[in-house]
Amino acid sequence: MARKTPARSHARAALENRALLAARALVDRMRTLYRELEQLTGAPITLHRALVSIANDPGLPASRLAAQLGMQRPAVSQLLRSLAQRGWIERHRSDRDQRAVQITLTAEGRQILQATSGRAVFTLQRAVCSLPPEQLEQLAGSVEMLLAQLPEHSVPAAPAARRRSAGRE
Repeated sequence: MARKTPARSHARAALENRALLAARALVDRMRTLYRELEQLTGAPITLHRALVSIANDPGLPASRLAAQLGMQRPAVSQLLRSLAQRGWIERHRSDRDQRAVQITLTAEGRQILQATSGRAVFTLQRAVCSLPPEQLEQLAGSVEMLLAQLPEHSVPAAPAARRRSAGRE
């Protein structure tokens, strides 16, 4: 087994520090971009992500939107209600299947997209897409490994929420 020398230990600590600073800078930059977008439109970033997905796939059903956003159907239903209340989308029954609802942008929804284009939504995606394949592979693997090490939720539920969920068990 190889022993850690002081020089190797120092190099490892410096590399860890560099990685932590870069990760924090990425999180801070994205948080700032999201906050600016939310202040500009008065809408949470999730609504903007949904708006972009709908614009890219007019008429898409809610189930496909849920898959694209990585959300559960009930959360997407709430999101769609909020988008419709803002006048950014319309929902129509499918001609082929009356159970299916198709989602399209309104003129106001298109205006919001044009006004906010490139501000935050998909800026990270564009940056990731600009990486060469080798770095993209390395980034994907490294981020997946980091996520596996992090807890999913670090804030405990409020006492009232714990009591409500305990009653269901």
